[in-house]
Amino acid sequence: MKQFKRSINGKSVAVKAEAKLKPQVDLLYKFLSNIETSNIIDGYSIQIGWAVYFIRGAGDSFQLTVPNFSTNPFEDETTDLTVALWIQLQQSHFLRKVNVDGETIKFSDKVVVAKNILQKSDIYLQRSDGQEKGDSGWYSGAVNEVDDTDELEAFYAYQLLKIRPELIKVLALPFEYMVIFNNDEIKAVLDAEDNDIWLSTK
Repeated sequence: MKQFKRSINGKSVAVKAEAKLKPQVDLLYKFLSNIETSNIIDGYSIQIGWAVYFIRGAGDSFQLTVPNFSTNPFEDETTDLTVALWIQLQQSHFLRKVNVDGETIKFSDKVVVAKNILQKSDIYLQRSDGQEKGDSGWYSGAVNEVDDTDELEAFYAYQLLKIRPELIKVLALPFEYMVIFNNDEIKAVLDAEDNDIWLSTK
Protein backbone atom coordinates (compact mmCIF):
# COMPACT_ATOMS: atom_id res chain seq x y z
CA MET A 1 0.00 0.00 0.00
CA LYS A 2 1.28 3.45 -0.88
CA GLN A 3 0.22 6.90 0.22
CA PHE A 4 0.28 9.44 -2.62
CA LYS A 5 0.12 13.18 -1.97
CA ARG A 6 -0.38 16.01 -4.42
CA SER A 7 -1.37 19.63 -4.30
CA ILE A 8 -4.70 20.31 -5.98
CA ASN A 9 -5.37 24.03 -6.37
CA GLY A 10 -3.17 24.75 -3.36
CA LYS A 11 -4.62 22.05 -1.13
CA SER A 12 -2.88 18.78 -0.24
CA VAL A 13 -4.94 15.74 -1.21
CA ALA A 14 -3.77 12.25 -0.20
CA VAL A 15 -4.68 9.01 -1.96
CA LYS A 16 -3.93 5.53 -0.63
CA ALA A 17 -3.75 2.55 -3.01
CA GLU A 18 -1.55 -0.28 -4.18
CA ALA A 19 1.62 1.13 -5.77
CA LYS A 20 0.98 -0.73 -9.05
CA LEU A 21 -2.15 1.38 -9.54
CA LYS A 22 -0.13 4.59 -9.84
CA PRO A 23 -1.35 5.22 -13.46
CA GLN A 24 -4.94 5.12 -12.18
CA VAL A 25 -4.00 7.38 -9.27
CA ASP A 26 -2.47 9.83 -11.77
CA LEU A 27 -5.73 9.85 -13.75
CA LEU A 28 -7.69 10.41 -10.55
CA TYR A 29 -5.54 13.42 -9.64
CA LYS A 30 -5.97 14.76 -13.17
CA PHE A 31 -9.74 14.55 -12.72
CA LEU A 32 -9.54 16.21 -9.30
CA SER A 33 -7.52 19.10 -10.72
CA ASN A 34 -10.66 20.22 -12.55
CA ILE A 35 -12.65 20.61 -9.34
CA GLU A 36 -13.28 24.15 -8.19
CA THR A 37 -11.02 25.08 -5.26
CA SER A 38 -14.09 26.01 -3.21
CA ASN A 39 -15.31 22.40 -3.53
CA ILE A 40 -12.19 20.85 -2.01
CA ILE A 41 -13.79 20.69 1.41
CA ASP A 42 -14.74 17.98 3.88
CA GLY A 43 -17.77 16.05 2.67
CA TYR A 44 -17.57 16.93 -1.02
CA SER A 45 -18.29 13.88 -3.16
CA ILE A 46 -17.98 13.08 -6.83
CA GLN A 47 -18.85 9.99 -8.85
CA ILE A 48 -16.15 8.75 -11.20
CA GLY A 49 -17.27 5.66 -13.04
CA TRP A 50 -18.22 2.88 -10.65
CA ALA A 51 -17.35 4.58 -7.35
CA VAL A 52 -18.13 7.72 -5.40
CA TYR A 53 -15.08 9.52 -4.02
CA PHE A 54 -15.32 11.61 -0.85
CA ILE A 55 -13.00 14.40 0.26
CA ARG A 56 -12.32 14.18 3.99
CA GLY A 57 -10.23 16.55 6.06
CA ALA A 58 -9.87 20.20 7.05
CA GLY A 59 -7.75 23.24 6.33
CA ASP A 60 -5.36 22.50 3.50
CA SER A 61 -4.93 18.74 4.19
CA PHE A 62 -7.37 16.20 2.79
CA GLN A 63 -7.70 12.46 2.17
CA LEU A 64 -9.83 10.72 -0.44
CA THR A 65 -12.12 7.90 0.67
CA VAL A 66 -14.52 5.57 -1.13
CA PRO A 67 -17.40 3.32 -0.03
CA ASN A 68 -16.14 0.15 1.63
CA PHE A 69 -17.30 -2.64 -0.68
CA SER A 70 -16.16 -5.37 1.72
CA THR A 71 -18.53 -4.26 4.49
CA ASN A 72 -21.46 -1.89 3.90
CA PRO A 73 -20.71 0.67 1.16
CA PHE A 74 -23.86 2.62 1.99
CA GLU A 75 -22.55 3.43 5.47
CA ASP A 76 -18.83 2.61 5.63
CA GLU A 77 -15.91 4.32 3.94
CA THR A 78 -12.27 3.35 3.50
CA THR A 79 -9.13 5.29 2.69
CA ASP A 80 -7.91 2.31 0.63
CA LEU A 81 -8.90 3.11 -2.95
CA THR A 82 -7.38 -0.08 -4.40
CA VAL A 83 -10.64 -1.93 -5.14
CA ALA A 84 -12.38 1.11 -6.64
CA LEU A 85 -9.41 1.91 -8.89
CA TRP A 86 -8.94 -1.75 -9.84
CA ILE A 87 -12.57 -2.01 -10.96
CA GLN A 88 -12.25 1.20 -12.95
CA LEU A 89 -9.12 -0.22 -14.60
CA GLN A 90 -10.76 -3.56 -15.39
CA GLN A 91 -13.86 -1.98 -16.90
CA SER A 92 -11.99 0.59 -19.00
CA HIS A 93 -9.50 -2.04 -20.19
CA PHE A 94 -12.35 -4.31 -21.27
CA LEU A 95 -14.08 -1.49 -23.17
CA ARG A 96 -10.84 -0.71 -25.00
CA LYS A 97 -10.38 -4.37 -25.85
CA VAL A 98 -13.78 -4.57 -27.56
CA ASN A 99 -13.43 -0.99 -28.88
CA VAL A 100 -16.71 0.25 -27.44
CA ASP A 101 -17.76 3.43 -25.60
CA GLY A 102 -19.27 2.35 -22.32
CA GLU A 103 -22.26 3.27 -20.22
CA THR A 104 -21.62 4.12 -16.58
CA ILE A 105 -22.71 1.74 -13.87
CA LYS A 106 -22.59 2.64 -10.18
CA PHE A 107 -21.75 0.20 -7.42
CA SER A 108 -25.25 0.67 -5.96
CA ASP A 109 -27.13 -0.08 -9.19
CA LYS A 110 -29.27 -3.22 -9.18
CA VAL A 111 -28.55 -6.31 -11.28
CA VAL A 112 -31.49 -8.69 -11.78
CA VAL A 113 -30.75 -12.39 -12.12
CA ALA A 114 -32.64 -15.64 -12.51
CA LYS A 115 -32.67 -17.21 -9.06
CA ASN A 116 -29.47 -19.12 -8.19
CA ILE A 117 -28.18 -18.69 -11.76
CA LEU A 118 -24.88 -17.15 -10.71
CA GLN A 119 -23.83 -20.55 -9.36
CA LYS A 120 -24.19 -22.10 -12.84
CA SER A 121 -21.30 -22.42 -15.33
CA ASP A 122 -23.05 -21.15 -18.46
CA ILE A 123 -24.80 -17.83 -18.07
CA TYR A 124 -25.45 -14.69 -20.09
CA LEU A 125 -25.77 -11.05 -19.13
CA GLN A 126 -27.90 -8.69 -21.20
CA ARG A 127 -28.32 -4.95 -20.65
CA SER A 128 -31.61 -3.25 -21.51
CA ASP A 129 -32.28 0.49 -21.73
CA GLY A 130 -35.19 2.40 -20.25
CA GLN A 131 -34.67 1.32 -16.66
CA GLU A 132 -35.49 3.35 -13.59
CA LYS A 133 -32.74 5.20 -11.74
CA GLY A 134 -30.75 2.75 -9.65
CA ASP A 135 -31.34 -0.14 -12.05
CA SER A 136 -28.31 -1.01 -14.17
CA GLY A 137 -30.41 -2.62 -16.90
CA TRP A 138 -28.41 -5.85 -16.53
CA TYR A 139 -30.18 -9.19 -16.38
CA SER A 140 -28.44 -12.53 -16.00
CA GLY A 141 -30.03 -15.74 -17.16
CA ALA A 142 -29.24 -19.32 -18.11
CA VAL A 143 -27.68 -20.32 -21.42
CA ASN A 144 -29.04 -23.85 -21.01
CA GLU A 145 -32.82 -24.28 -20.72
CA VAL A 146 -32.41 -26.94 -18.03
CA ASP A 147 -30.94 -24.28 -15.72
CA ASP A 148 -33.64 -21.71 -16.46
CA THR A 149 -36.18 -20.44 -13.93
CA ASP A 150 -38.88 -17.78 -13.82
CA GLU A 151 -37.92 -16.82 -10.26
CA LEU A 152 -35.87 -13.65 -10.02
CA GLU A 153 -33.59 -12.07 -7.45
CA ALA A 154 -31.67 -8.81 -7.41
CA PHE A 155 -28.24 -7.79 -6.19
CA TYR A 156 -26.40 -4.52 -5.91
CA ALA A 157 -23.61 -4.48 -8.48
CA TYR A 158 -20.93 -4.39 -5.77
CA GLN A 159 -22.21 -7.70 -4.34
CA LEU A 160 -20.94 -9.46 -7.46
CA LEU A 161 -17.43 -8.88 -6.11
CA LYS A 162 -18.10 -11.70 -3.65
CA ILE A 163 -20.56 -13.79 -5.67
CA ARG A 164 -18.94 -13.83 -9.14
CA PRO A 165 -16.21 -11.19 -9.50
CA GLU A 166 -15.33 -12.00 -13.12
CA LEU A 167 -18.62 -10.38 -14.17
CA ILE A 168 -17.61 -6.95 -12.85
CA LYS A 169 -15.39 -6.02 -15.79
CA VAL A 170 -18.19 -6.23 -18.39
CA LEU A 171 -20.76 -4.15 -16.50
CA ALA A 172 -19.79 -0.85 -18.18
CA LEU A 173 -20.85 -2.16 -21.61
CA PRO A 174 -23.61 -0.13 -23.33
CA PHE A 175 -27.30 -0.93 -23.35
CA GLU A 176 -28.51 -3.71 -25.66
CA TYR A 177 -25.23 -5.64 -25.33
CA MET A 178 -24.98 -9.27 -24.23
CA VAL A 179 -22.09 -11.26 -22.79
CA ILE A 180 -21.97 -15.07 -22.60
CA PHE A 181 -19.83 -16.70 -19.92
CA ASN A 182 -18.62 -20.23 -19.36
CA ASN A 183 -17.35 -20.20 -15.79
CA ASP A 184 -14.76 -17.37 -15.73
CA GLU A 185 -14.29 -17.29 -19.50
CA ILE A 186 -16.07 -14.95 -21.89
CA LYS A 187 -17.36 -16.89 -24.88
CA ALA A 188 -19.08 -14.06 -26.78
CA VAL A 189 -19.90 -10.35 -26.63
CA LEU A 190 -22.87 -9.43 -28.79
CA ASP A 191 -23.59 -5.82 -29.77
CA ALA A 192 -27.02 -4.30 -30.36
CA GLU A 193 -27.13 -5.90 -33.83
CA ASP A 194 -26.15 -9.32 -32.44
CA ASN A 195 -22.66 -9.17 -33.95
CA ASP A 196 -20.10 -11.08 -31.91
CA ILE A 197 -17.45 -8.41 -31.35
CA TRP A 198 -15.46 -10.72 -29.05
CA LEU A 199 -14.24 -12.70 -32.07
CA SER A 200 -12.31 -9.68 -33.32
CA THR A 201 -10.29 -9.52 -30.09
CA LYS A 202 -8.90 -13.07 -30.51
